[in-house]
Amino acid sequence: MKQENDRPNYHIIFRTCDKVATIHKSPRPFGLDKKTLIKLCFASVYESVKNAPHALHILGDDLSEEMLGFFKGYPVTIINKKMGNDASLLESFKLAHTFPDNAWVYFCEDDYLHSGPQTFAGVDDLIVNRSAIMRLRRSKRVRRLLGERVASMPLLIHPTDYPDRYGPGKVKPSLIFLSNYCHWRQISNVTFTFLCSVSTFKKYFPILAKSAHGANDGYLSRALFGNFPGRARCICVSPIPGIATHLHEGAMSPFTDWKSIVENQKSLLFMKKN
Repeated sequence: MKQENDRPNYHIIFRTCDKVATIHKSPRPFGLDKKTLIKLCFASVYESVKNAPHALHILGDDLSEEMLGFFKGYPVTIINKKMGNDASLLESFKLAHTFPDNAWVYFCEDDYLHSGPQTFAGVDDLIVNRSAIMRLRRSKRVRRLLGERVASMPLLIHPTDYPDRYGPGKVKPSLIFLSNYCHWRQISNVTFTFLCSVSTFKKYFPILAKSAHGANDGYLSRALFGNFPGRARCICVSPIPGIATHLHEGAMSPFTDWKSIVENQKSLLFMKKN
């Protein structure tokens, strides 16, 4: 049974810029403009993690006075300077290097909406009870593919369940784990929104730093778990259903009423403002 003092301590790096459109020119859902989207996504992170041991860090890329004023209304530390996407990524990795090894770091881009207070309860459960959740049957086939490493491999957690990963030509064999909150599916691709232990981050810092050039999450994924399910350096899992979603049309985690969550966050922000 999980005890309160077993809970991970999270450092959330919320990396944000309110002056750019989407990199891939994908339309934003629900008619959201960029500043409103950032506010809603950050508020959802704050609501999700506020009952867990945590520290929130805002890494702003030349933020406007409006956005700086918004973030100053929360218990956060703020770094704000003109950087650009690649430099911002590298700055987030340098910041993570200052955190204690036994903490967990959450690199969070500013267009990911989180589902609610249960978000980090499910992550807590996976981290704390991992040895039981990820224990595999010791068959010859499993040993041949993965040895007996799965429960002890460095772990990354990607909070979204991208629907395109189930499309024609995209489906591949994956390990599935059942926790107390959801299923977790092994995946082989991440964006720059993910959680890992700080010790794991430091171990693979050279790979992460290289991936910052061109914001190359494809390189990052191949380098860390590209030979999955074979000789991967790490194992990466995402929840089913997703506990967060990328707010892009066509990329949103299925089976969750994200529009209702957006409207609820709007109401909470309105009450906070007044």
